[in-house]
Amino acid sequence: MFRPLAPLPSSLMSIAVLAAGLTVAGRAHATVPAQFSVQGVIYATAGGAAPDGGYDGVFRLYDAEFNGKELWQEGTQTFVVKAGLFQHVLGVKKALDPALFTGAAEVWLGIQLQGDPELPRRRLLSVPFALRATLAEGLDCSGCVKLSHLDAAVLAGFAKTADLSKVALSGEYGDLQGGPDLTHYASKKELSPVALTGQYKDLTGIPPAAKLDAACGSGLVMKGIKANGSYDCVAGGVDPSGLPQDGLDEISGGLLTTEFNEVATTAKVPIPLLDNNPGGITDEIDVPDFGTAQALTVHVQVDNSDLATVRVLLVDPAGGKHALYDKNGPGKALDAKYPAPDKQVSGDLSTWFGKNPKGKWQLNVVDIGFLDNKTDGALKGWSIQVKIASTKKVGVQGGLILLNAKDPPYPCGPSVAGSLYFDSVTKAVRYCDGTSWRNLADTCGNGIVDPTEECDDGNNTTGDGCSTTCVAALGFTKGKPAASCLNIIDAAKISNDKIKTGDFWVKAPKGQVLQVWCDMDSEGGGYTYFAVPSGKSTSRSTDDNTCKDYGLDIFYPRSKEQWTAVLAKYGDSYFATIPGVTKPGGGGNYTGCIMRHPASYGANSCGDWRVPDNGRWWMRDATYSEPNGDYEANCWLSMYKFDPGDIQFNDGSCSYSTSKYLCSTNDKK
Repeated sequence: MFRPLAPLPSSLMSIAVLAAGLTVAGRAHATVPAQFSVQGVIYATAGGAAPDGGYDGVFRLYDAEFNGKELWQEGTQTFVVKAGLFQHVLGVKKALDPALFTGAAEVWLGIQLQGDPELPRRRLLSVPFALRATLAEGLDCSGCVKLSHLDAAVLAGFAKTADLSKVALSGEYGDLQGGPDLTHYASKKELSPVALTGQYKDLTGIPPAAKLDAACGSGLVMKGIKANGSYDCVAGGVDPSGLPQDGLDEISGGLLTTEFNEVATTAKVPIPLLDNNPGGITDEIDVPDFGTAQALTVHVQVDNSDLATVRVLLVDPAGGKHALYDKNGPGKALDAKYPAPDKQVSGDLSTWFGKNPKGKWQLNVVDIGFLDNKTDGALKGWSIQVKIASTKKVGVQGGLILLNAKDPPYPCGPSVAGSLYFDSVTKAVRYCDGTSWRNLADTCGNGIVDPTEECDDGNNTTGDGCSTTCVAALGFTKGKPAASCLNIIDAAKISNDKIKTGDFWVKAPKGQVLQVWCDMDSEGGGYTYFAVPSGKSTSRSTDDNTCKDYGLDIFYPRSKEQWTAVLAKYGDSYFATIPGVTKPGGGGNYTGCIMRHPASYGANSCGDWRVPDNGRWWMRDATYSEPNGDYEANCWLSMYKFDPGDIQFNDGSCSYSTSKYLCSTNDKK
């Protein structure tokens, strides 16, 4: 652990030990340990002094510069660096035993800072070896010769002051003879300002990162320090480029994930395995585009009377061959996963890690042993599991809290399809299907009529006959029949439903509930049609017909627009005759008038013709060569041209009949 006062480069380049001094505390018989101090300079990798601050380091002593034996270690110590300089006392926590310096030709000091590799060692010079002198203080003998026991004359040759240098008597540096000229080093004007002040501000060539009050700039934060000591600045907040592809679970506290295990499996198993069959059996799995594999596992299950005769070979989409099993040993059931925990015989499936395994994978299983040349076991199953970091889906590992509101947060449309919120009024989760907000938990709108629903048209759109709560409009379901299509139109106007042309339910006058086709467009809609493909044959209006069994009648043609719609829906097969329009008397030439209702369509219309309810009717907007006089009372006219712009017919002496026709309520007059 280090606590620099300024950002620290990624590693320290070197340390220079400047000096070492010895301090021996107390007498030899005392318990105070021996200590000595060490000073040095720490340089940063980018050059210049390391930033000021407190650093943690481990100090060791060795008997050689490289390798060698470790003589002493004090453990992690904190020391202060200022302007690159530090001074630290060794032996405070762990005593320096003077014996360390006995018999050692050299002693080297090693320093390891903040978990980095140990810095180059520096050799200790003579001062630390003075610790050896403490041994002398420990001498304790009886009868030792003391100075008082000696005659002064004995020492005269050694103590003759005239023979001693002056410095031996004074100990003053000034009494040295021939001493070095140190004036150059003592001249202040020759020194760098930092040598005099020791202030960080007096350093020159300061690394860019050394300025404590520096900033990356507006909107930027410091990601780290570059090799040259400058700040590595990035945009504020999380830098997405620095996140791993599968890092969503880490930054979400494990609540979200993009990591999934996708599995492709065969649907053809079990496949019988024949013994003594060199070709074996082959099966194929076409792995879809799951994405890039973080890991891949092939799971194989084989049954056989003796697996010692079985081989299993896998061929990947690139043509690579992987021997998964090759007569590995006896047994009757193989259930293995490759490449781990089971080891394949040859090949390397791990080469697919980091690749997309999309494509055809083939598995070949061979039983080379002989039993009876019949089926001997089977390929019971095999699959390929691919672990991926998906770019298409997100997994939620915890609860998902949605917006709680009584109204949708925004209109539902194609651009927000799939959006969710919690409806505080209906107490349901609602989602946008691209058109409307639907209840997620409800079955209403799924196209299936459930017991609690009157209808379900596959959506939650209002005004289409089936409400957002699946309540049916009149005529929309068999259980809610209308009297006619015109009745449905009138009810829709009240409920503001927009009813479209289609099939609806009506209750016929005689009580039968029939599904009919409602033309909801022609002339405002409301025309009712019930098709009788094979009914009672009829040739005149006074005949019985199948329509009357329901209380209905053959439909009456009211207008050209109605004719256009009905012919487009049913074609010409239902109109061998023109139903509904008859004349109560026979004969008469009507080629000079237009076959249509005078009260509805004006002068020059044929007034003798009618429909049973005396309402409007229409066949043409121009005169025609029929009926020309051979008509019999109440008979149907034949129809042989089905163009609404030119309907053509014949009276033909009542010789035309039909059993295929349309019934109607005919209530839209």
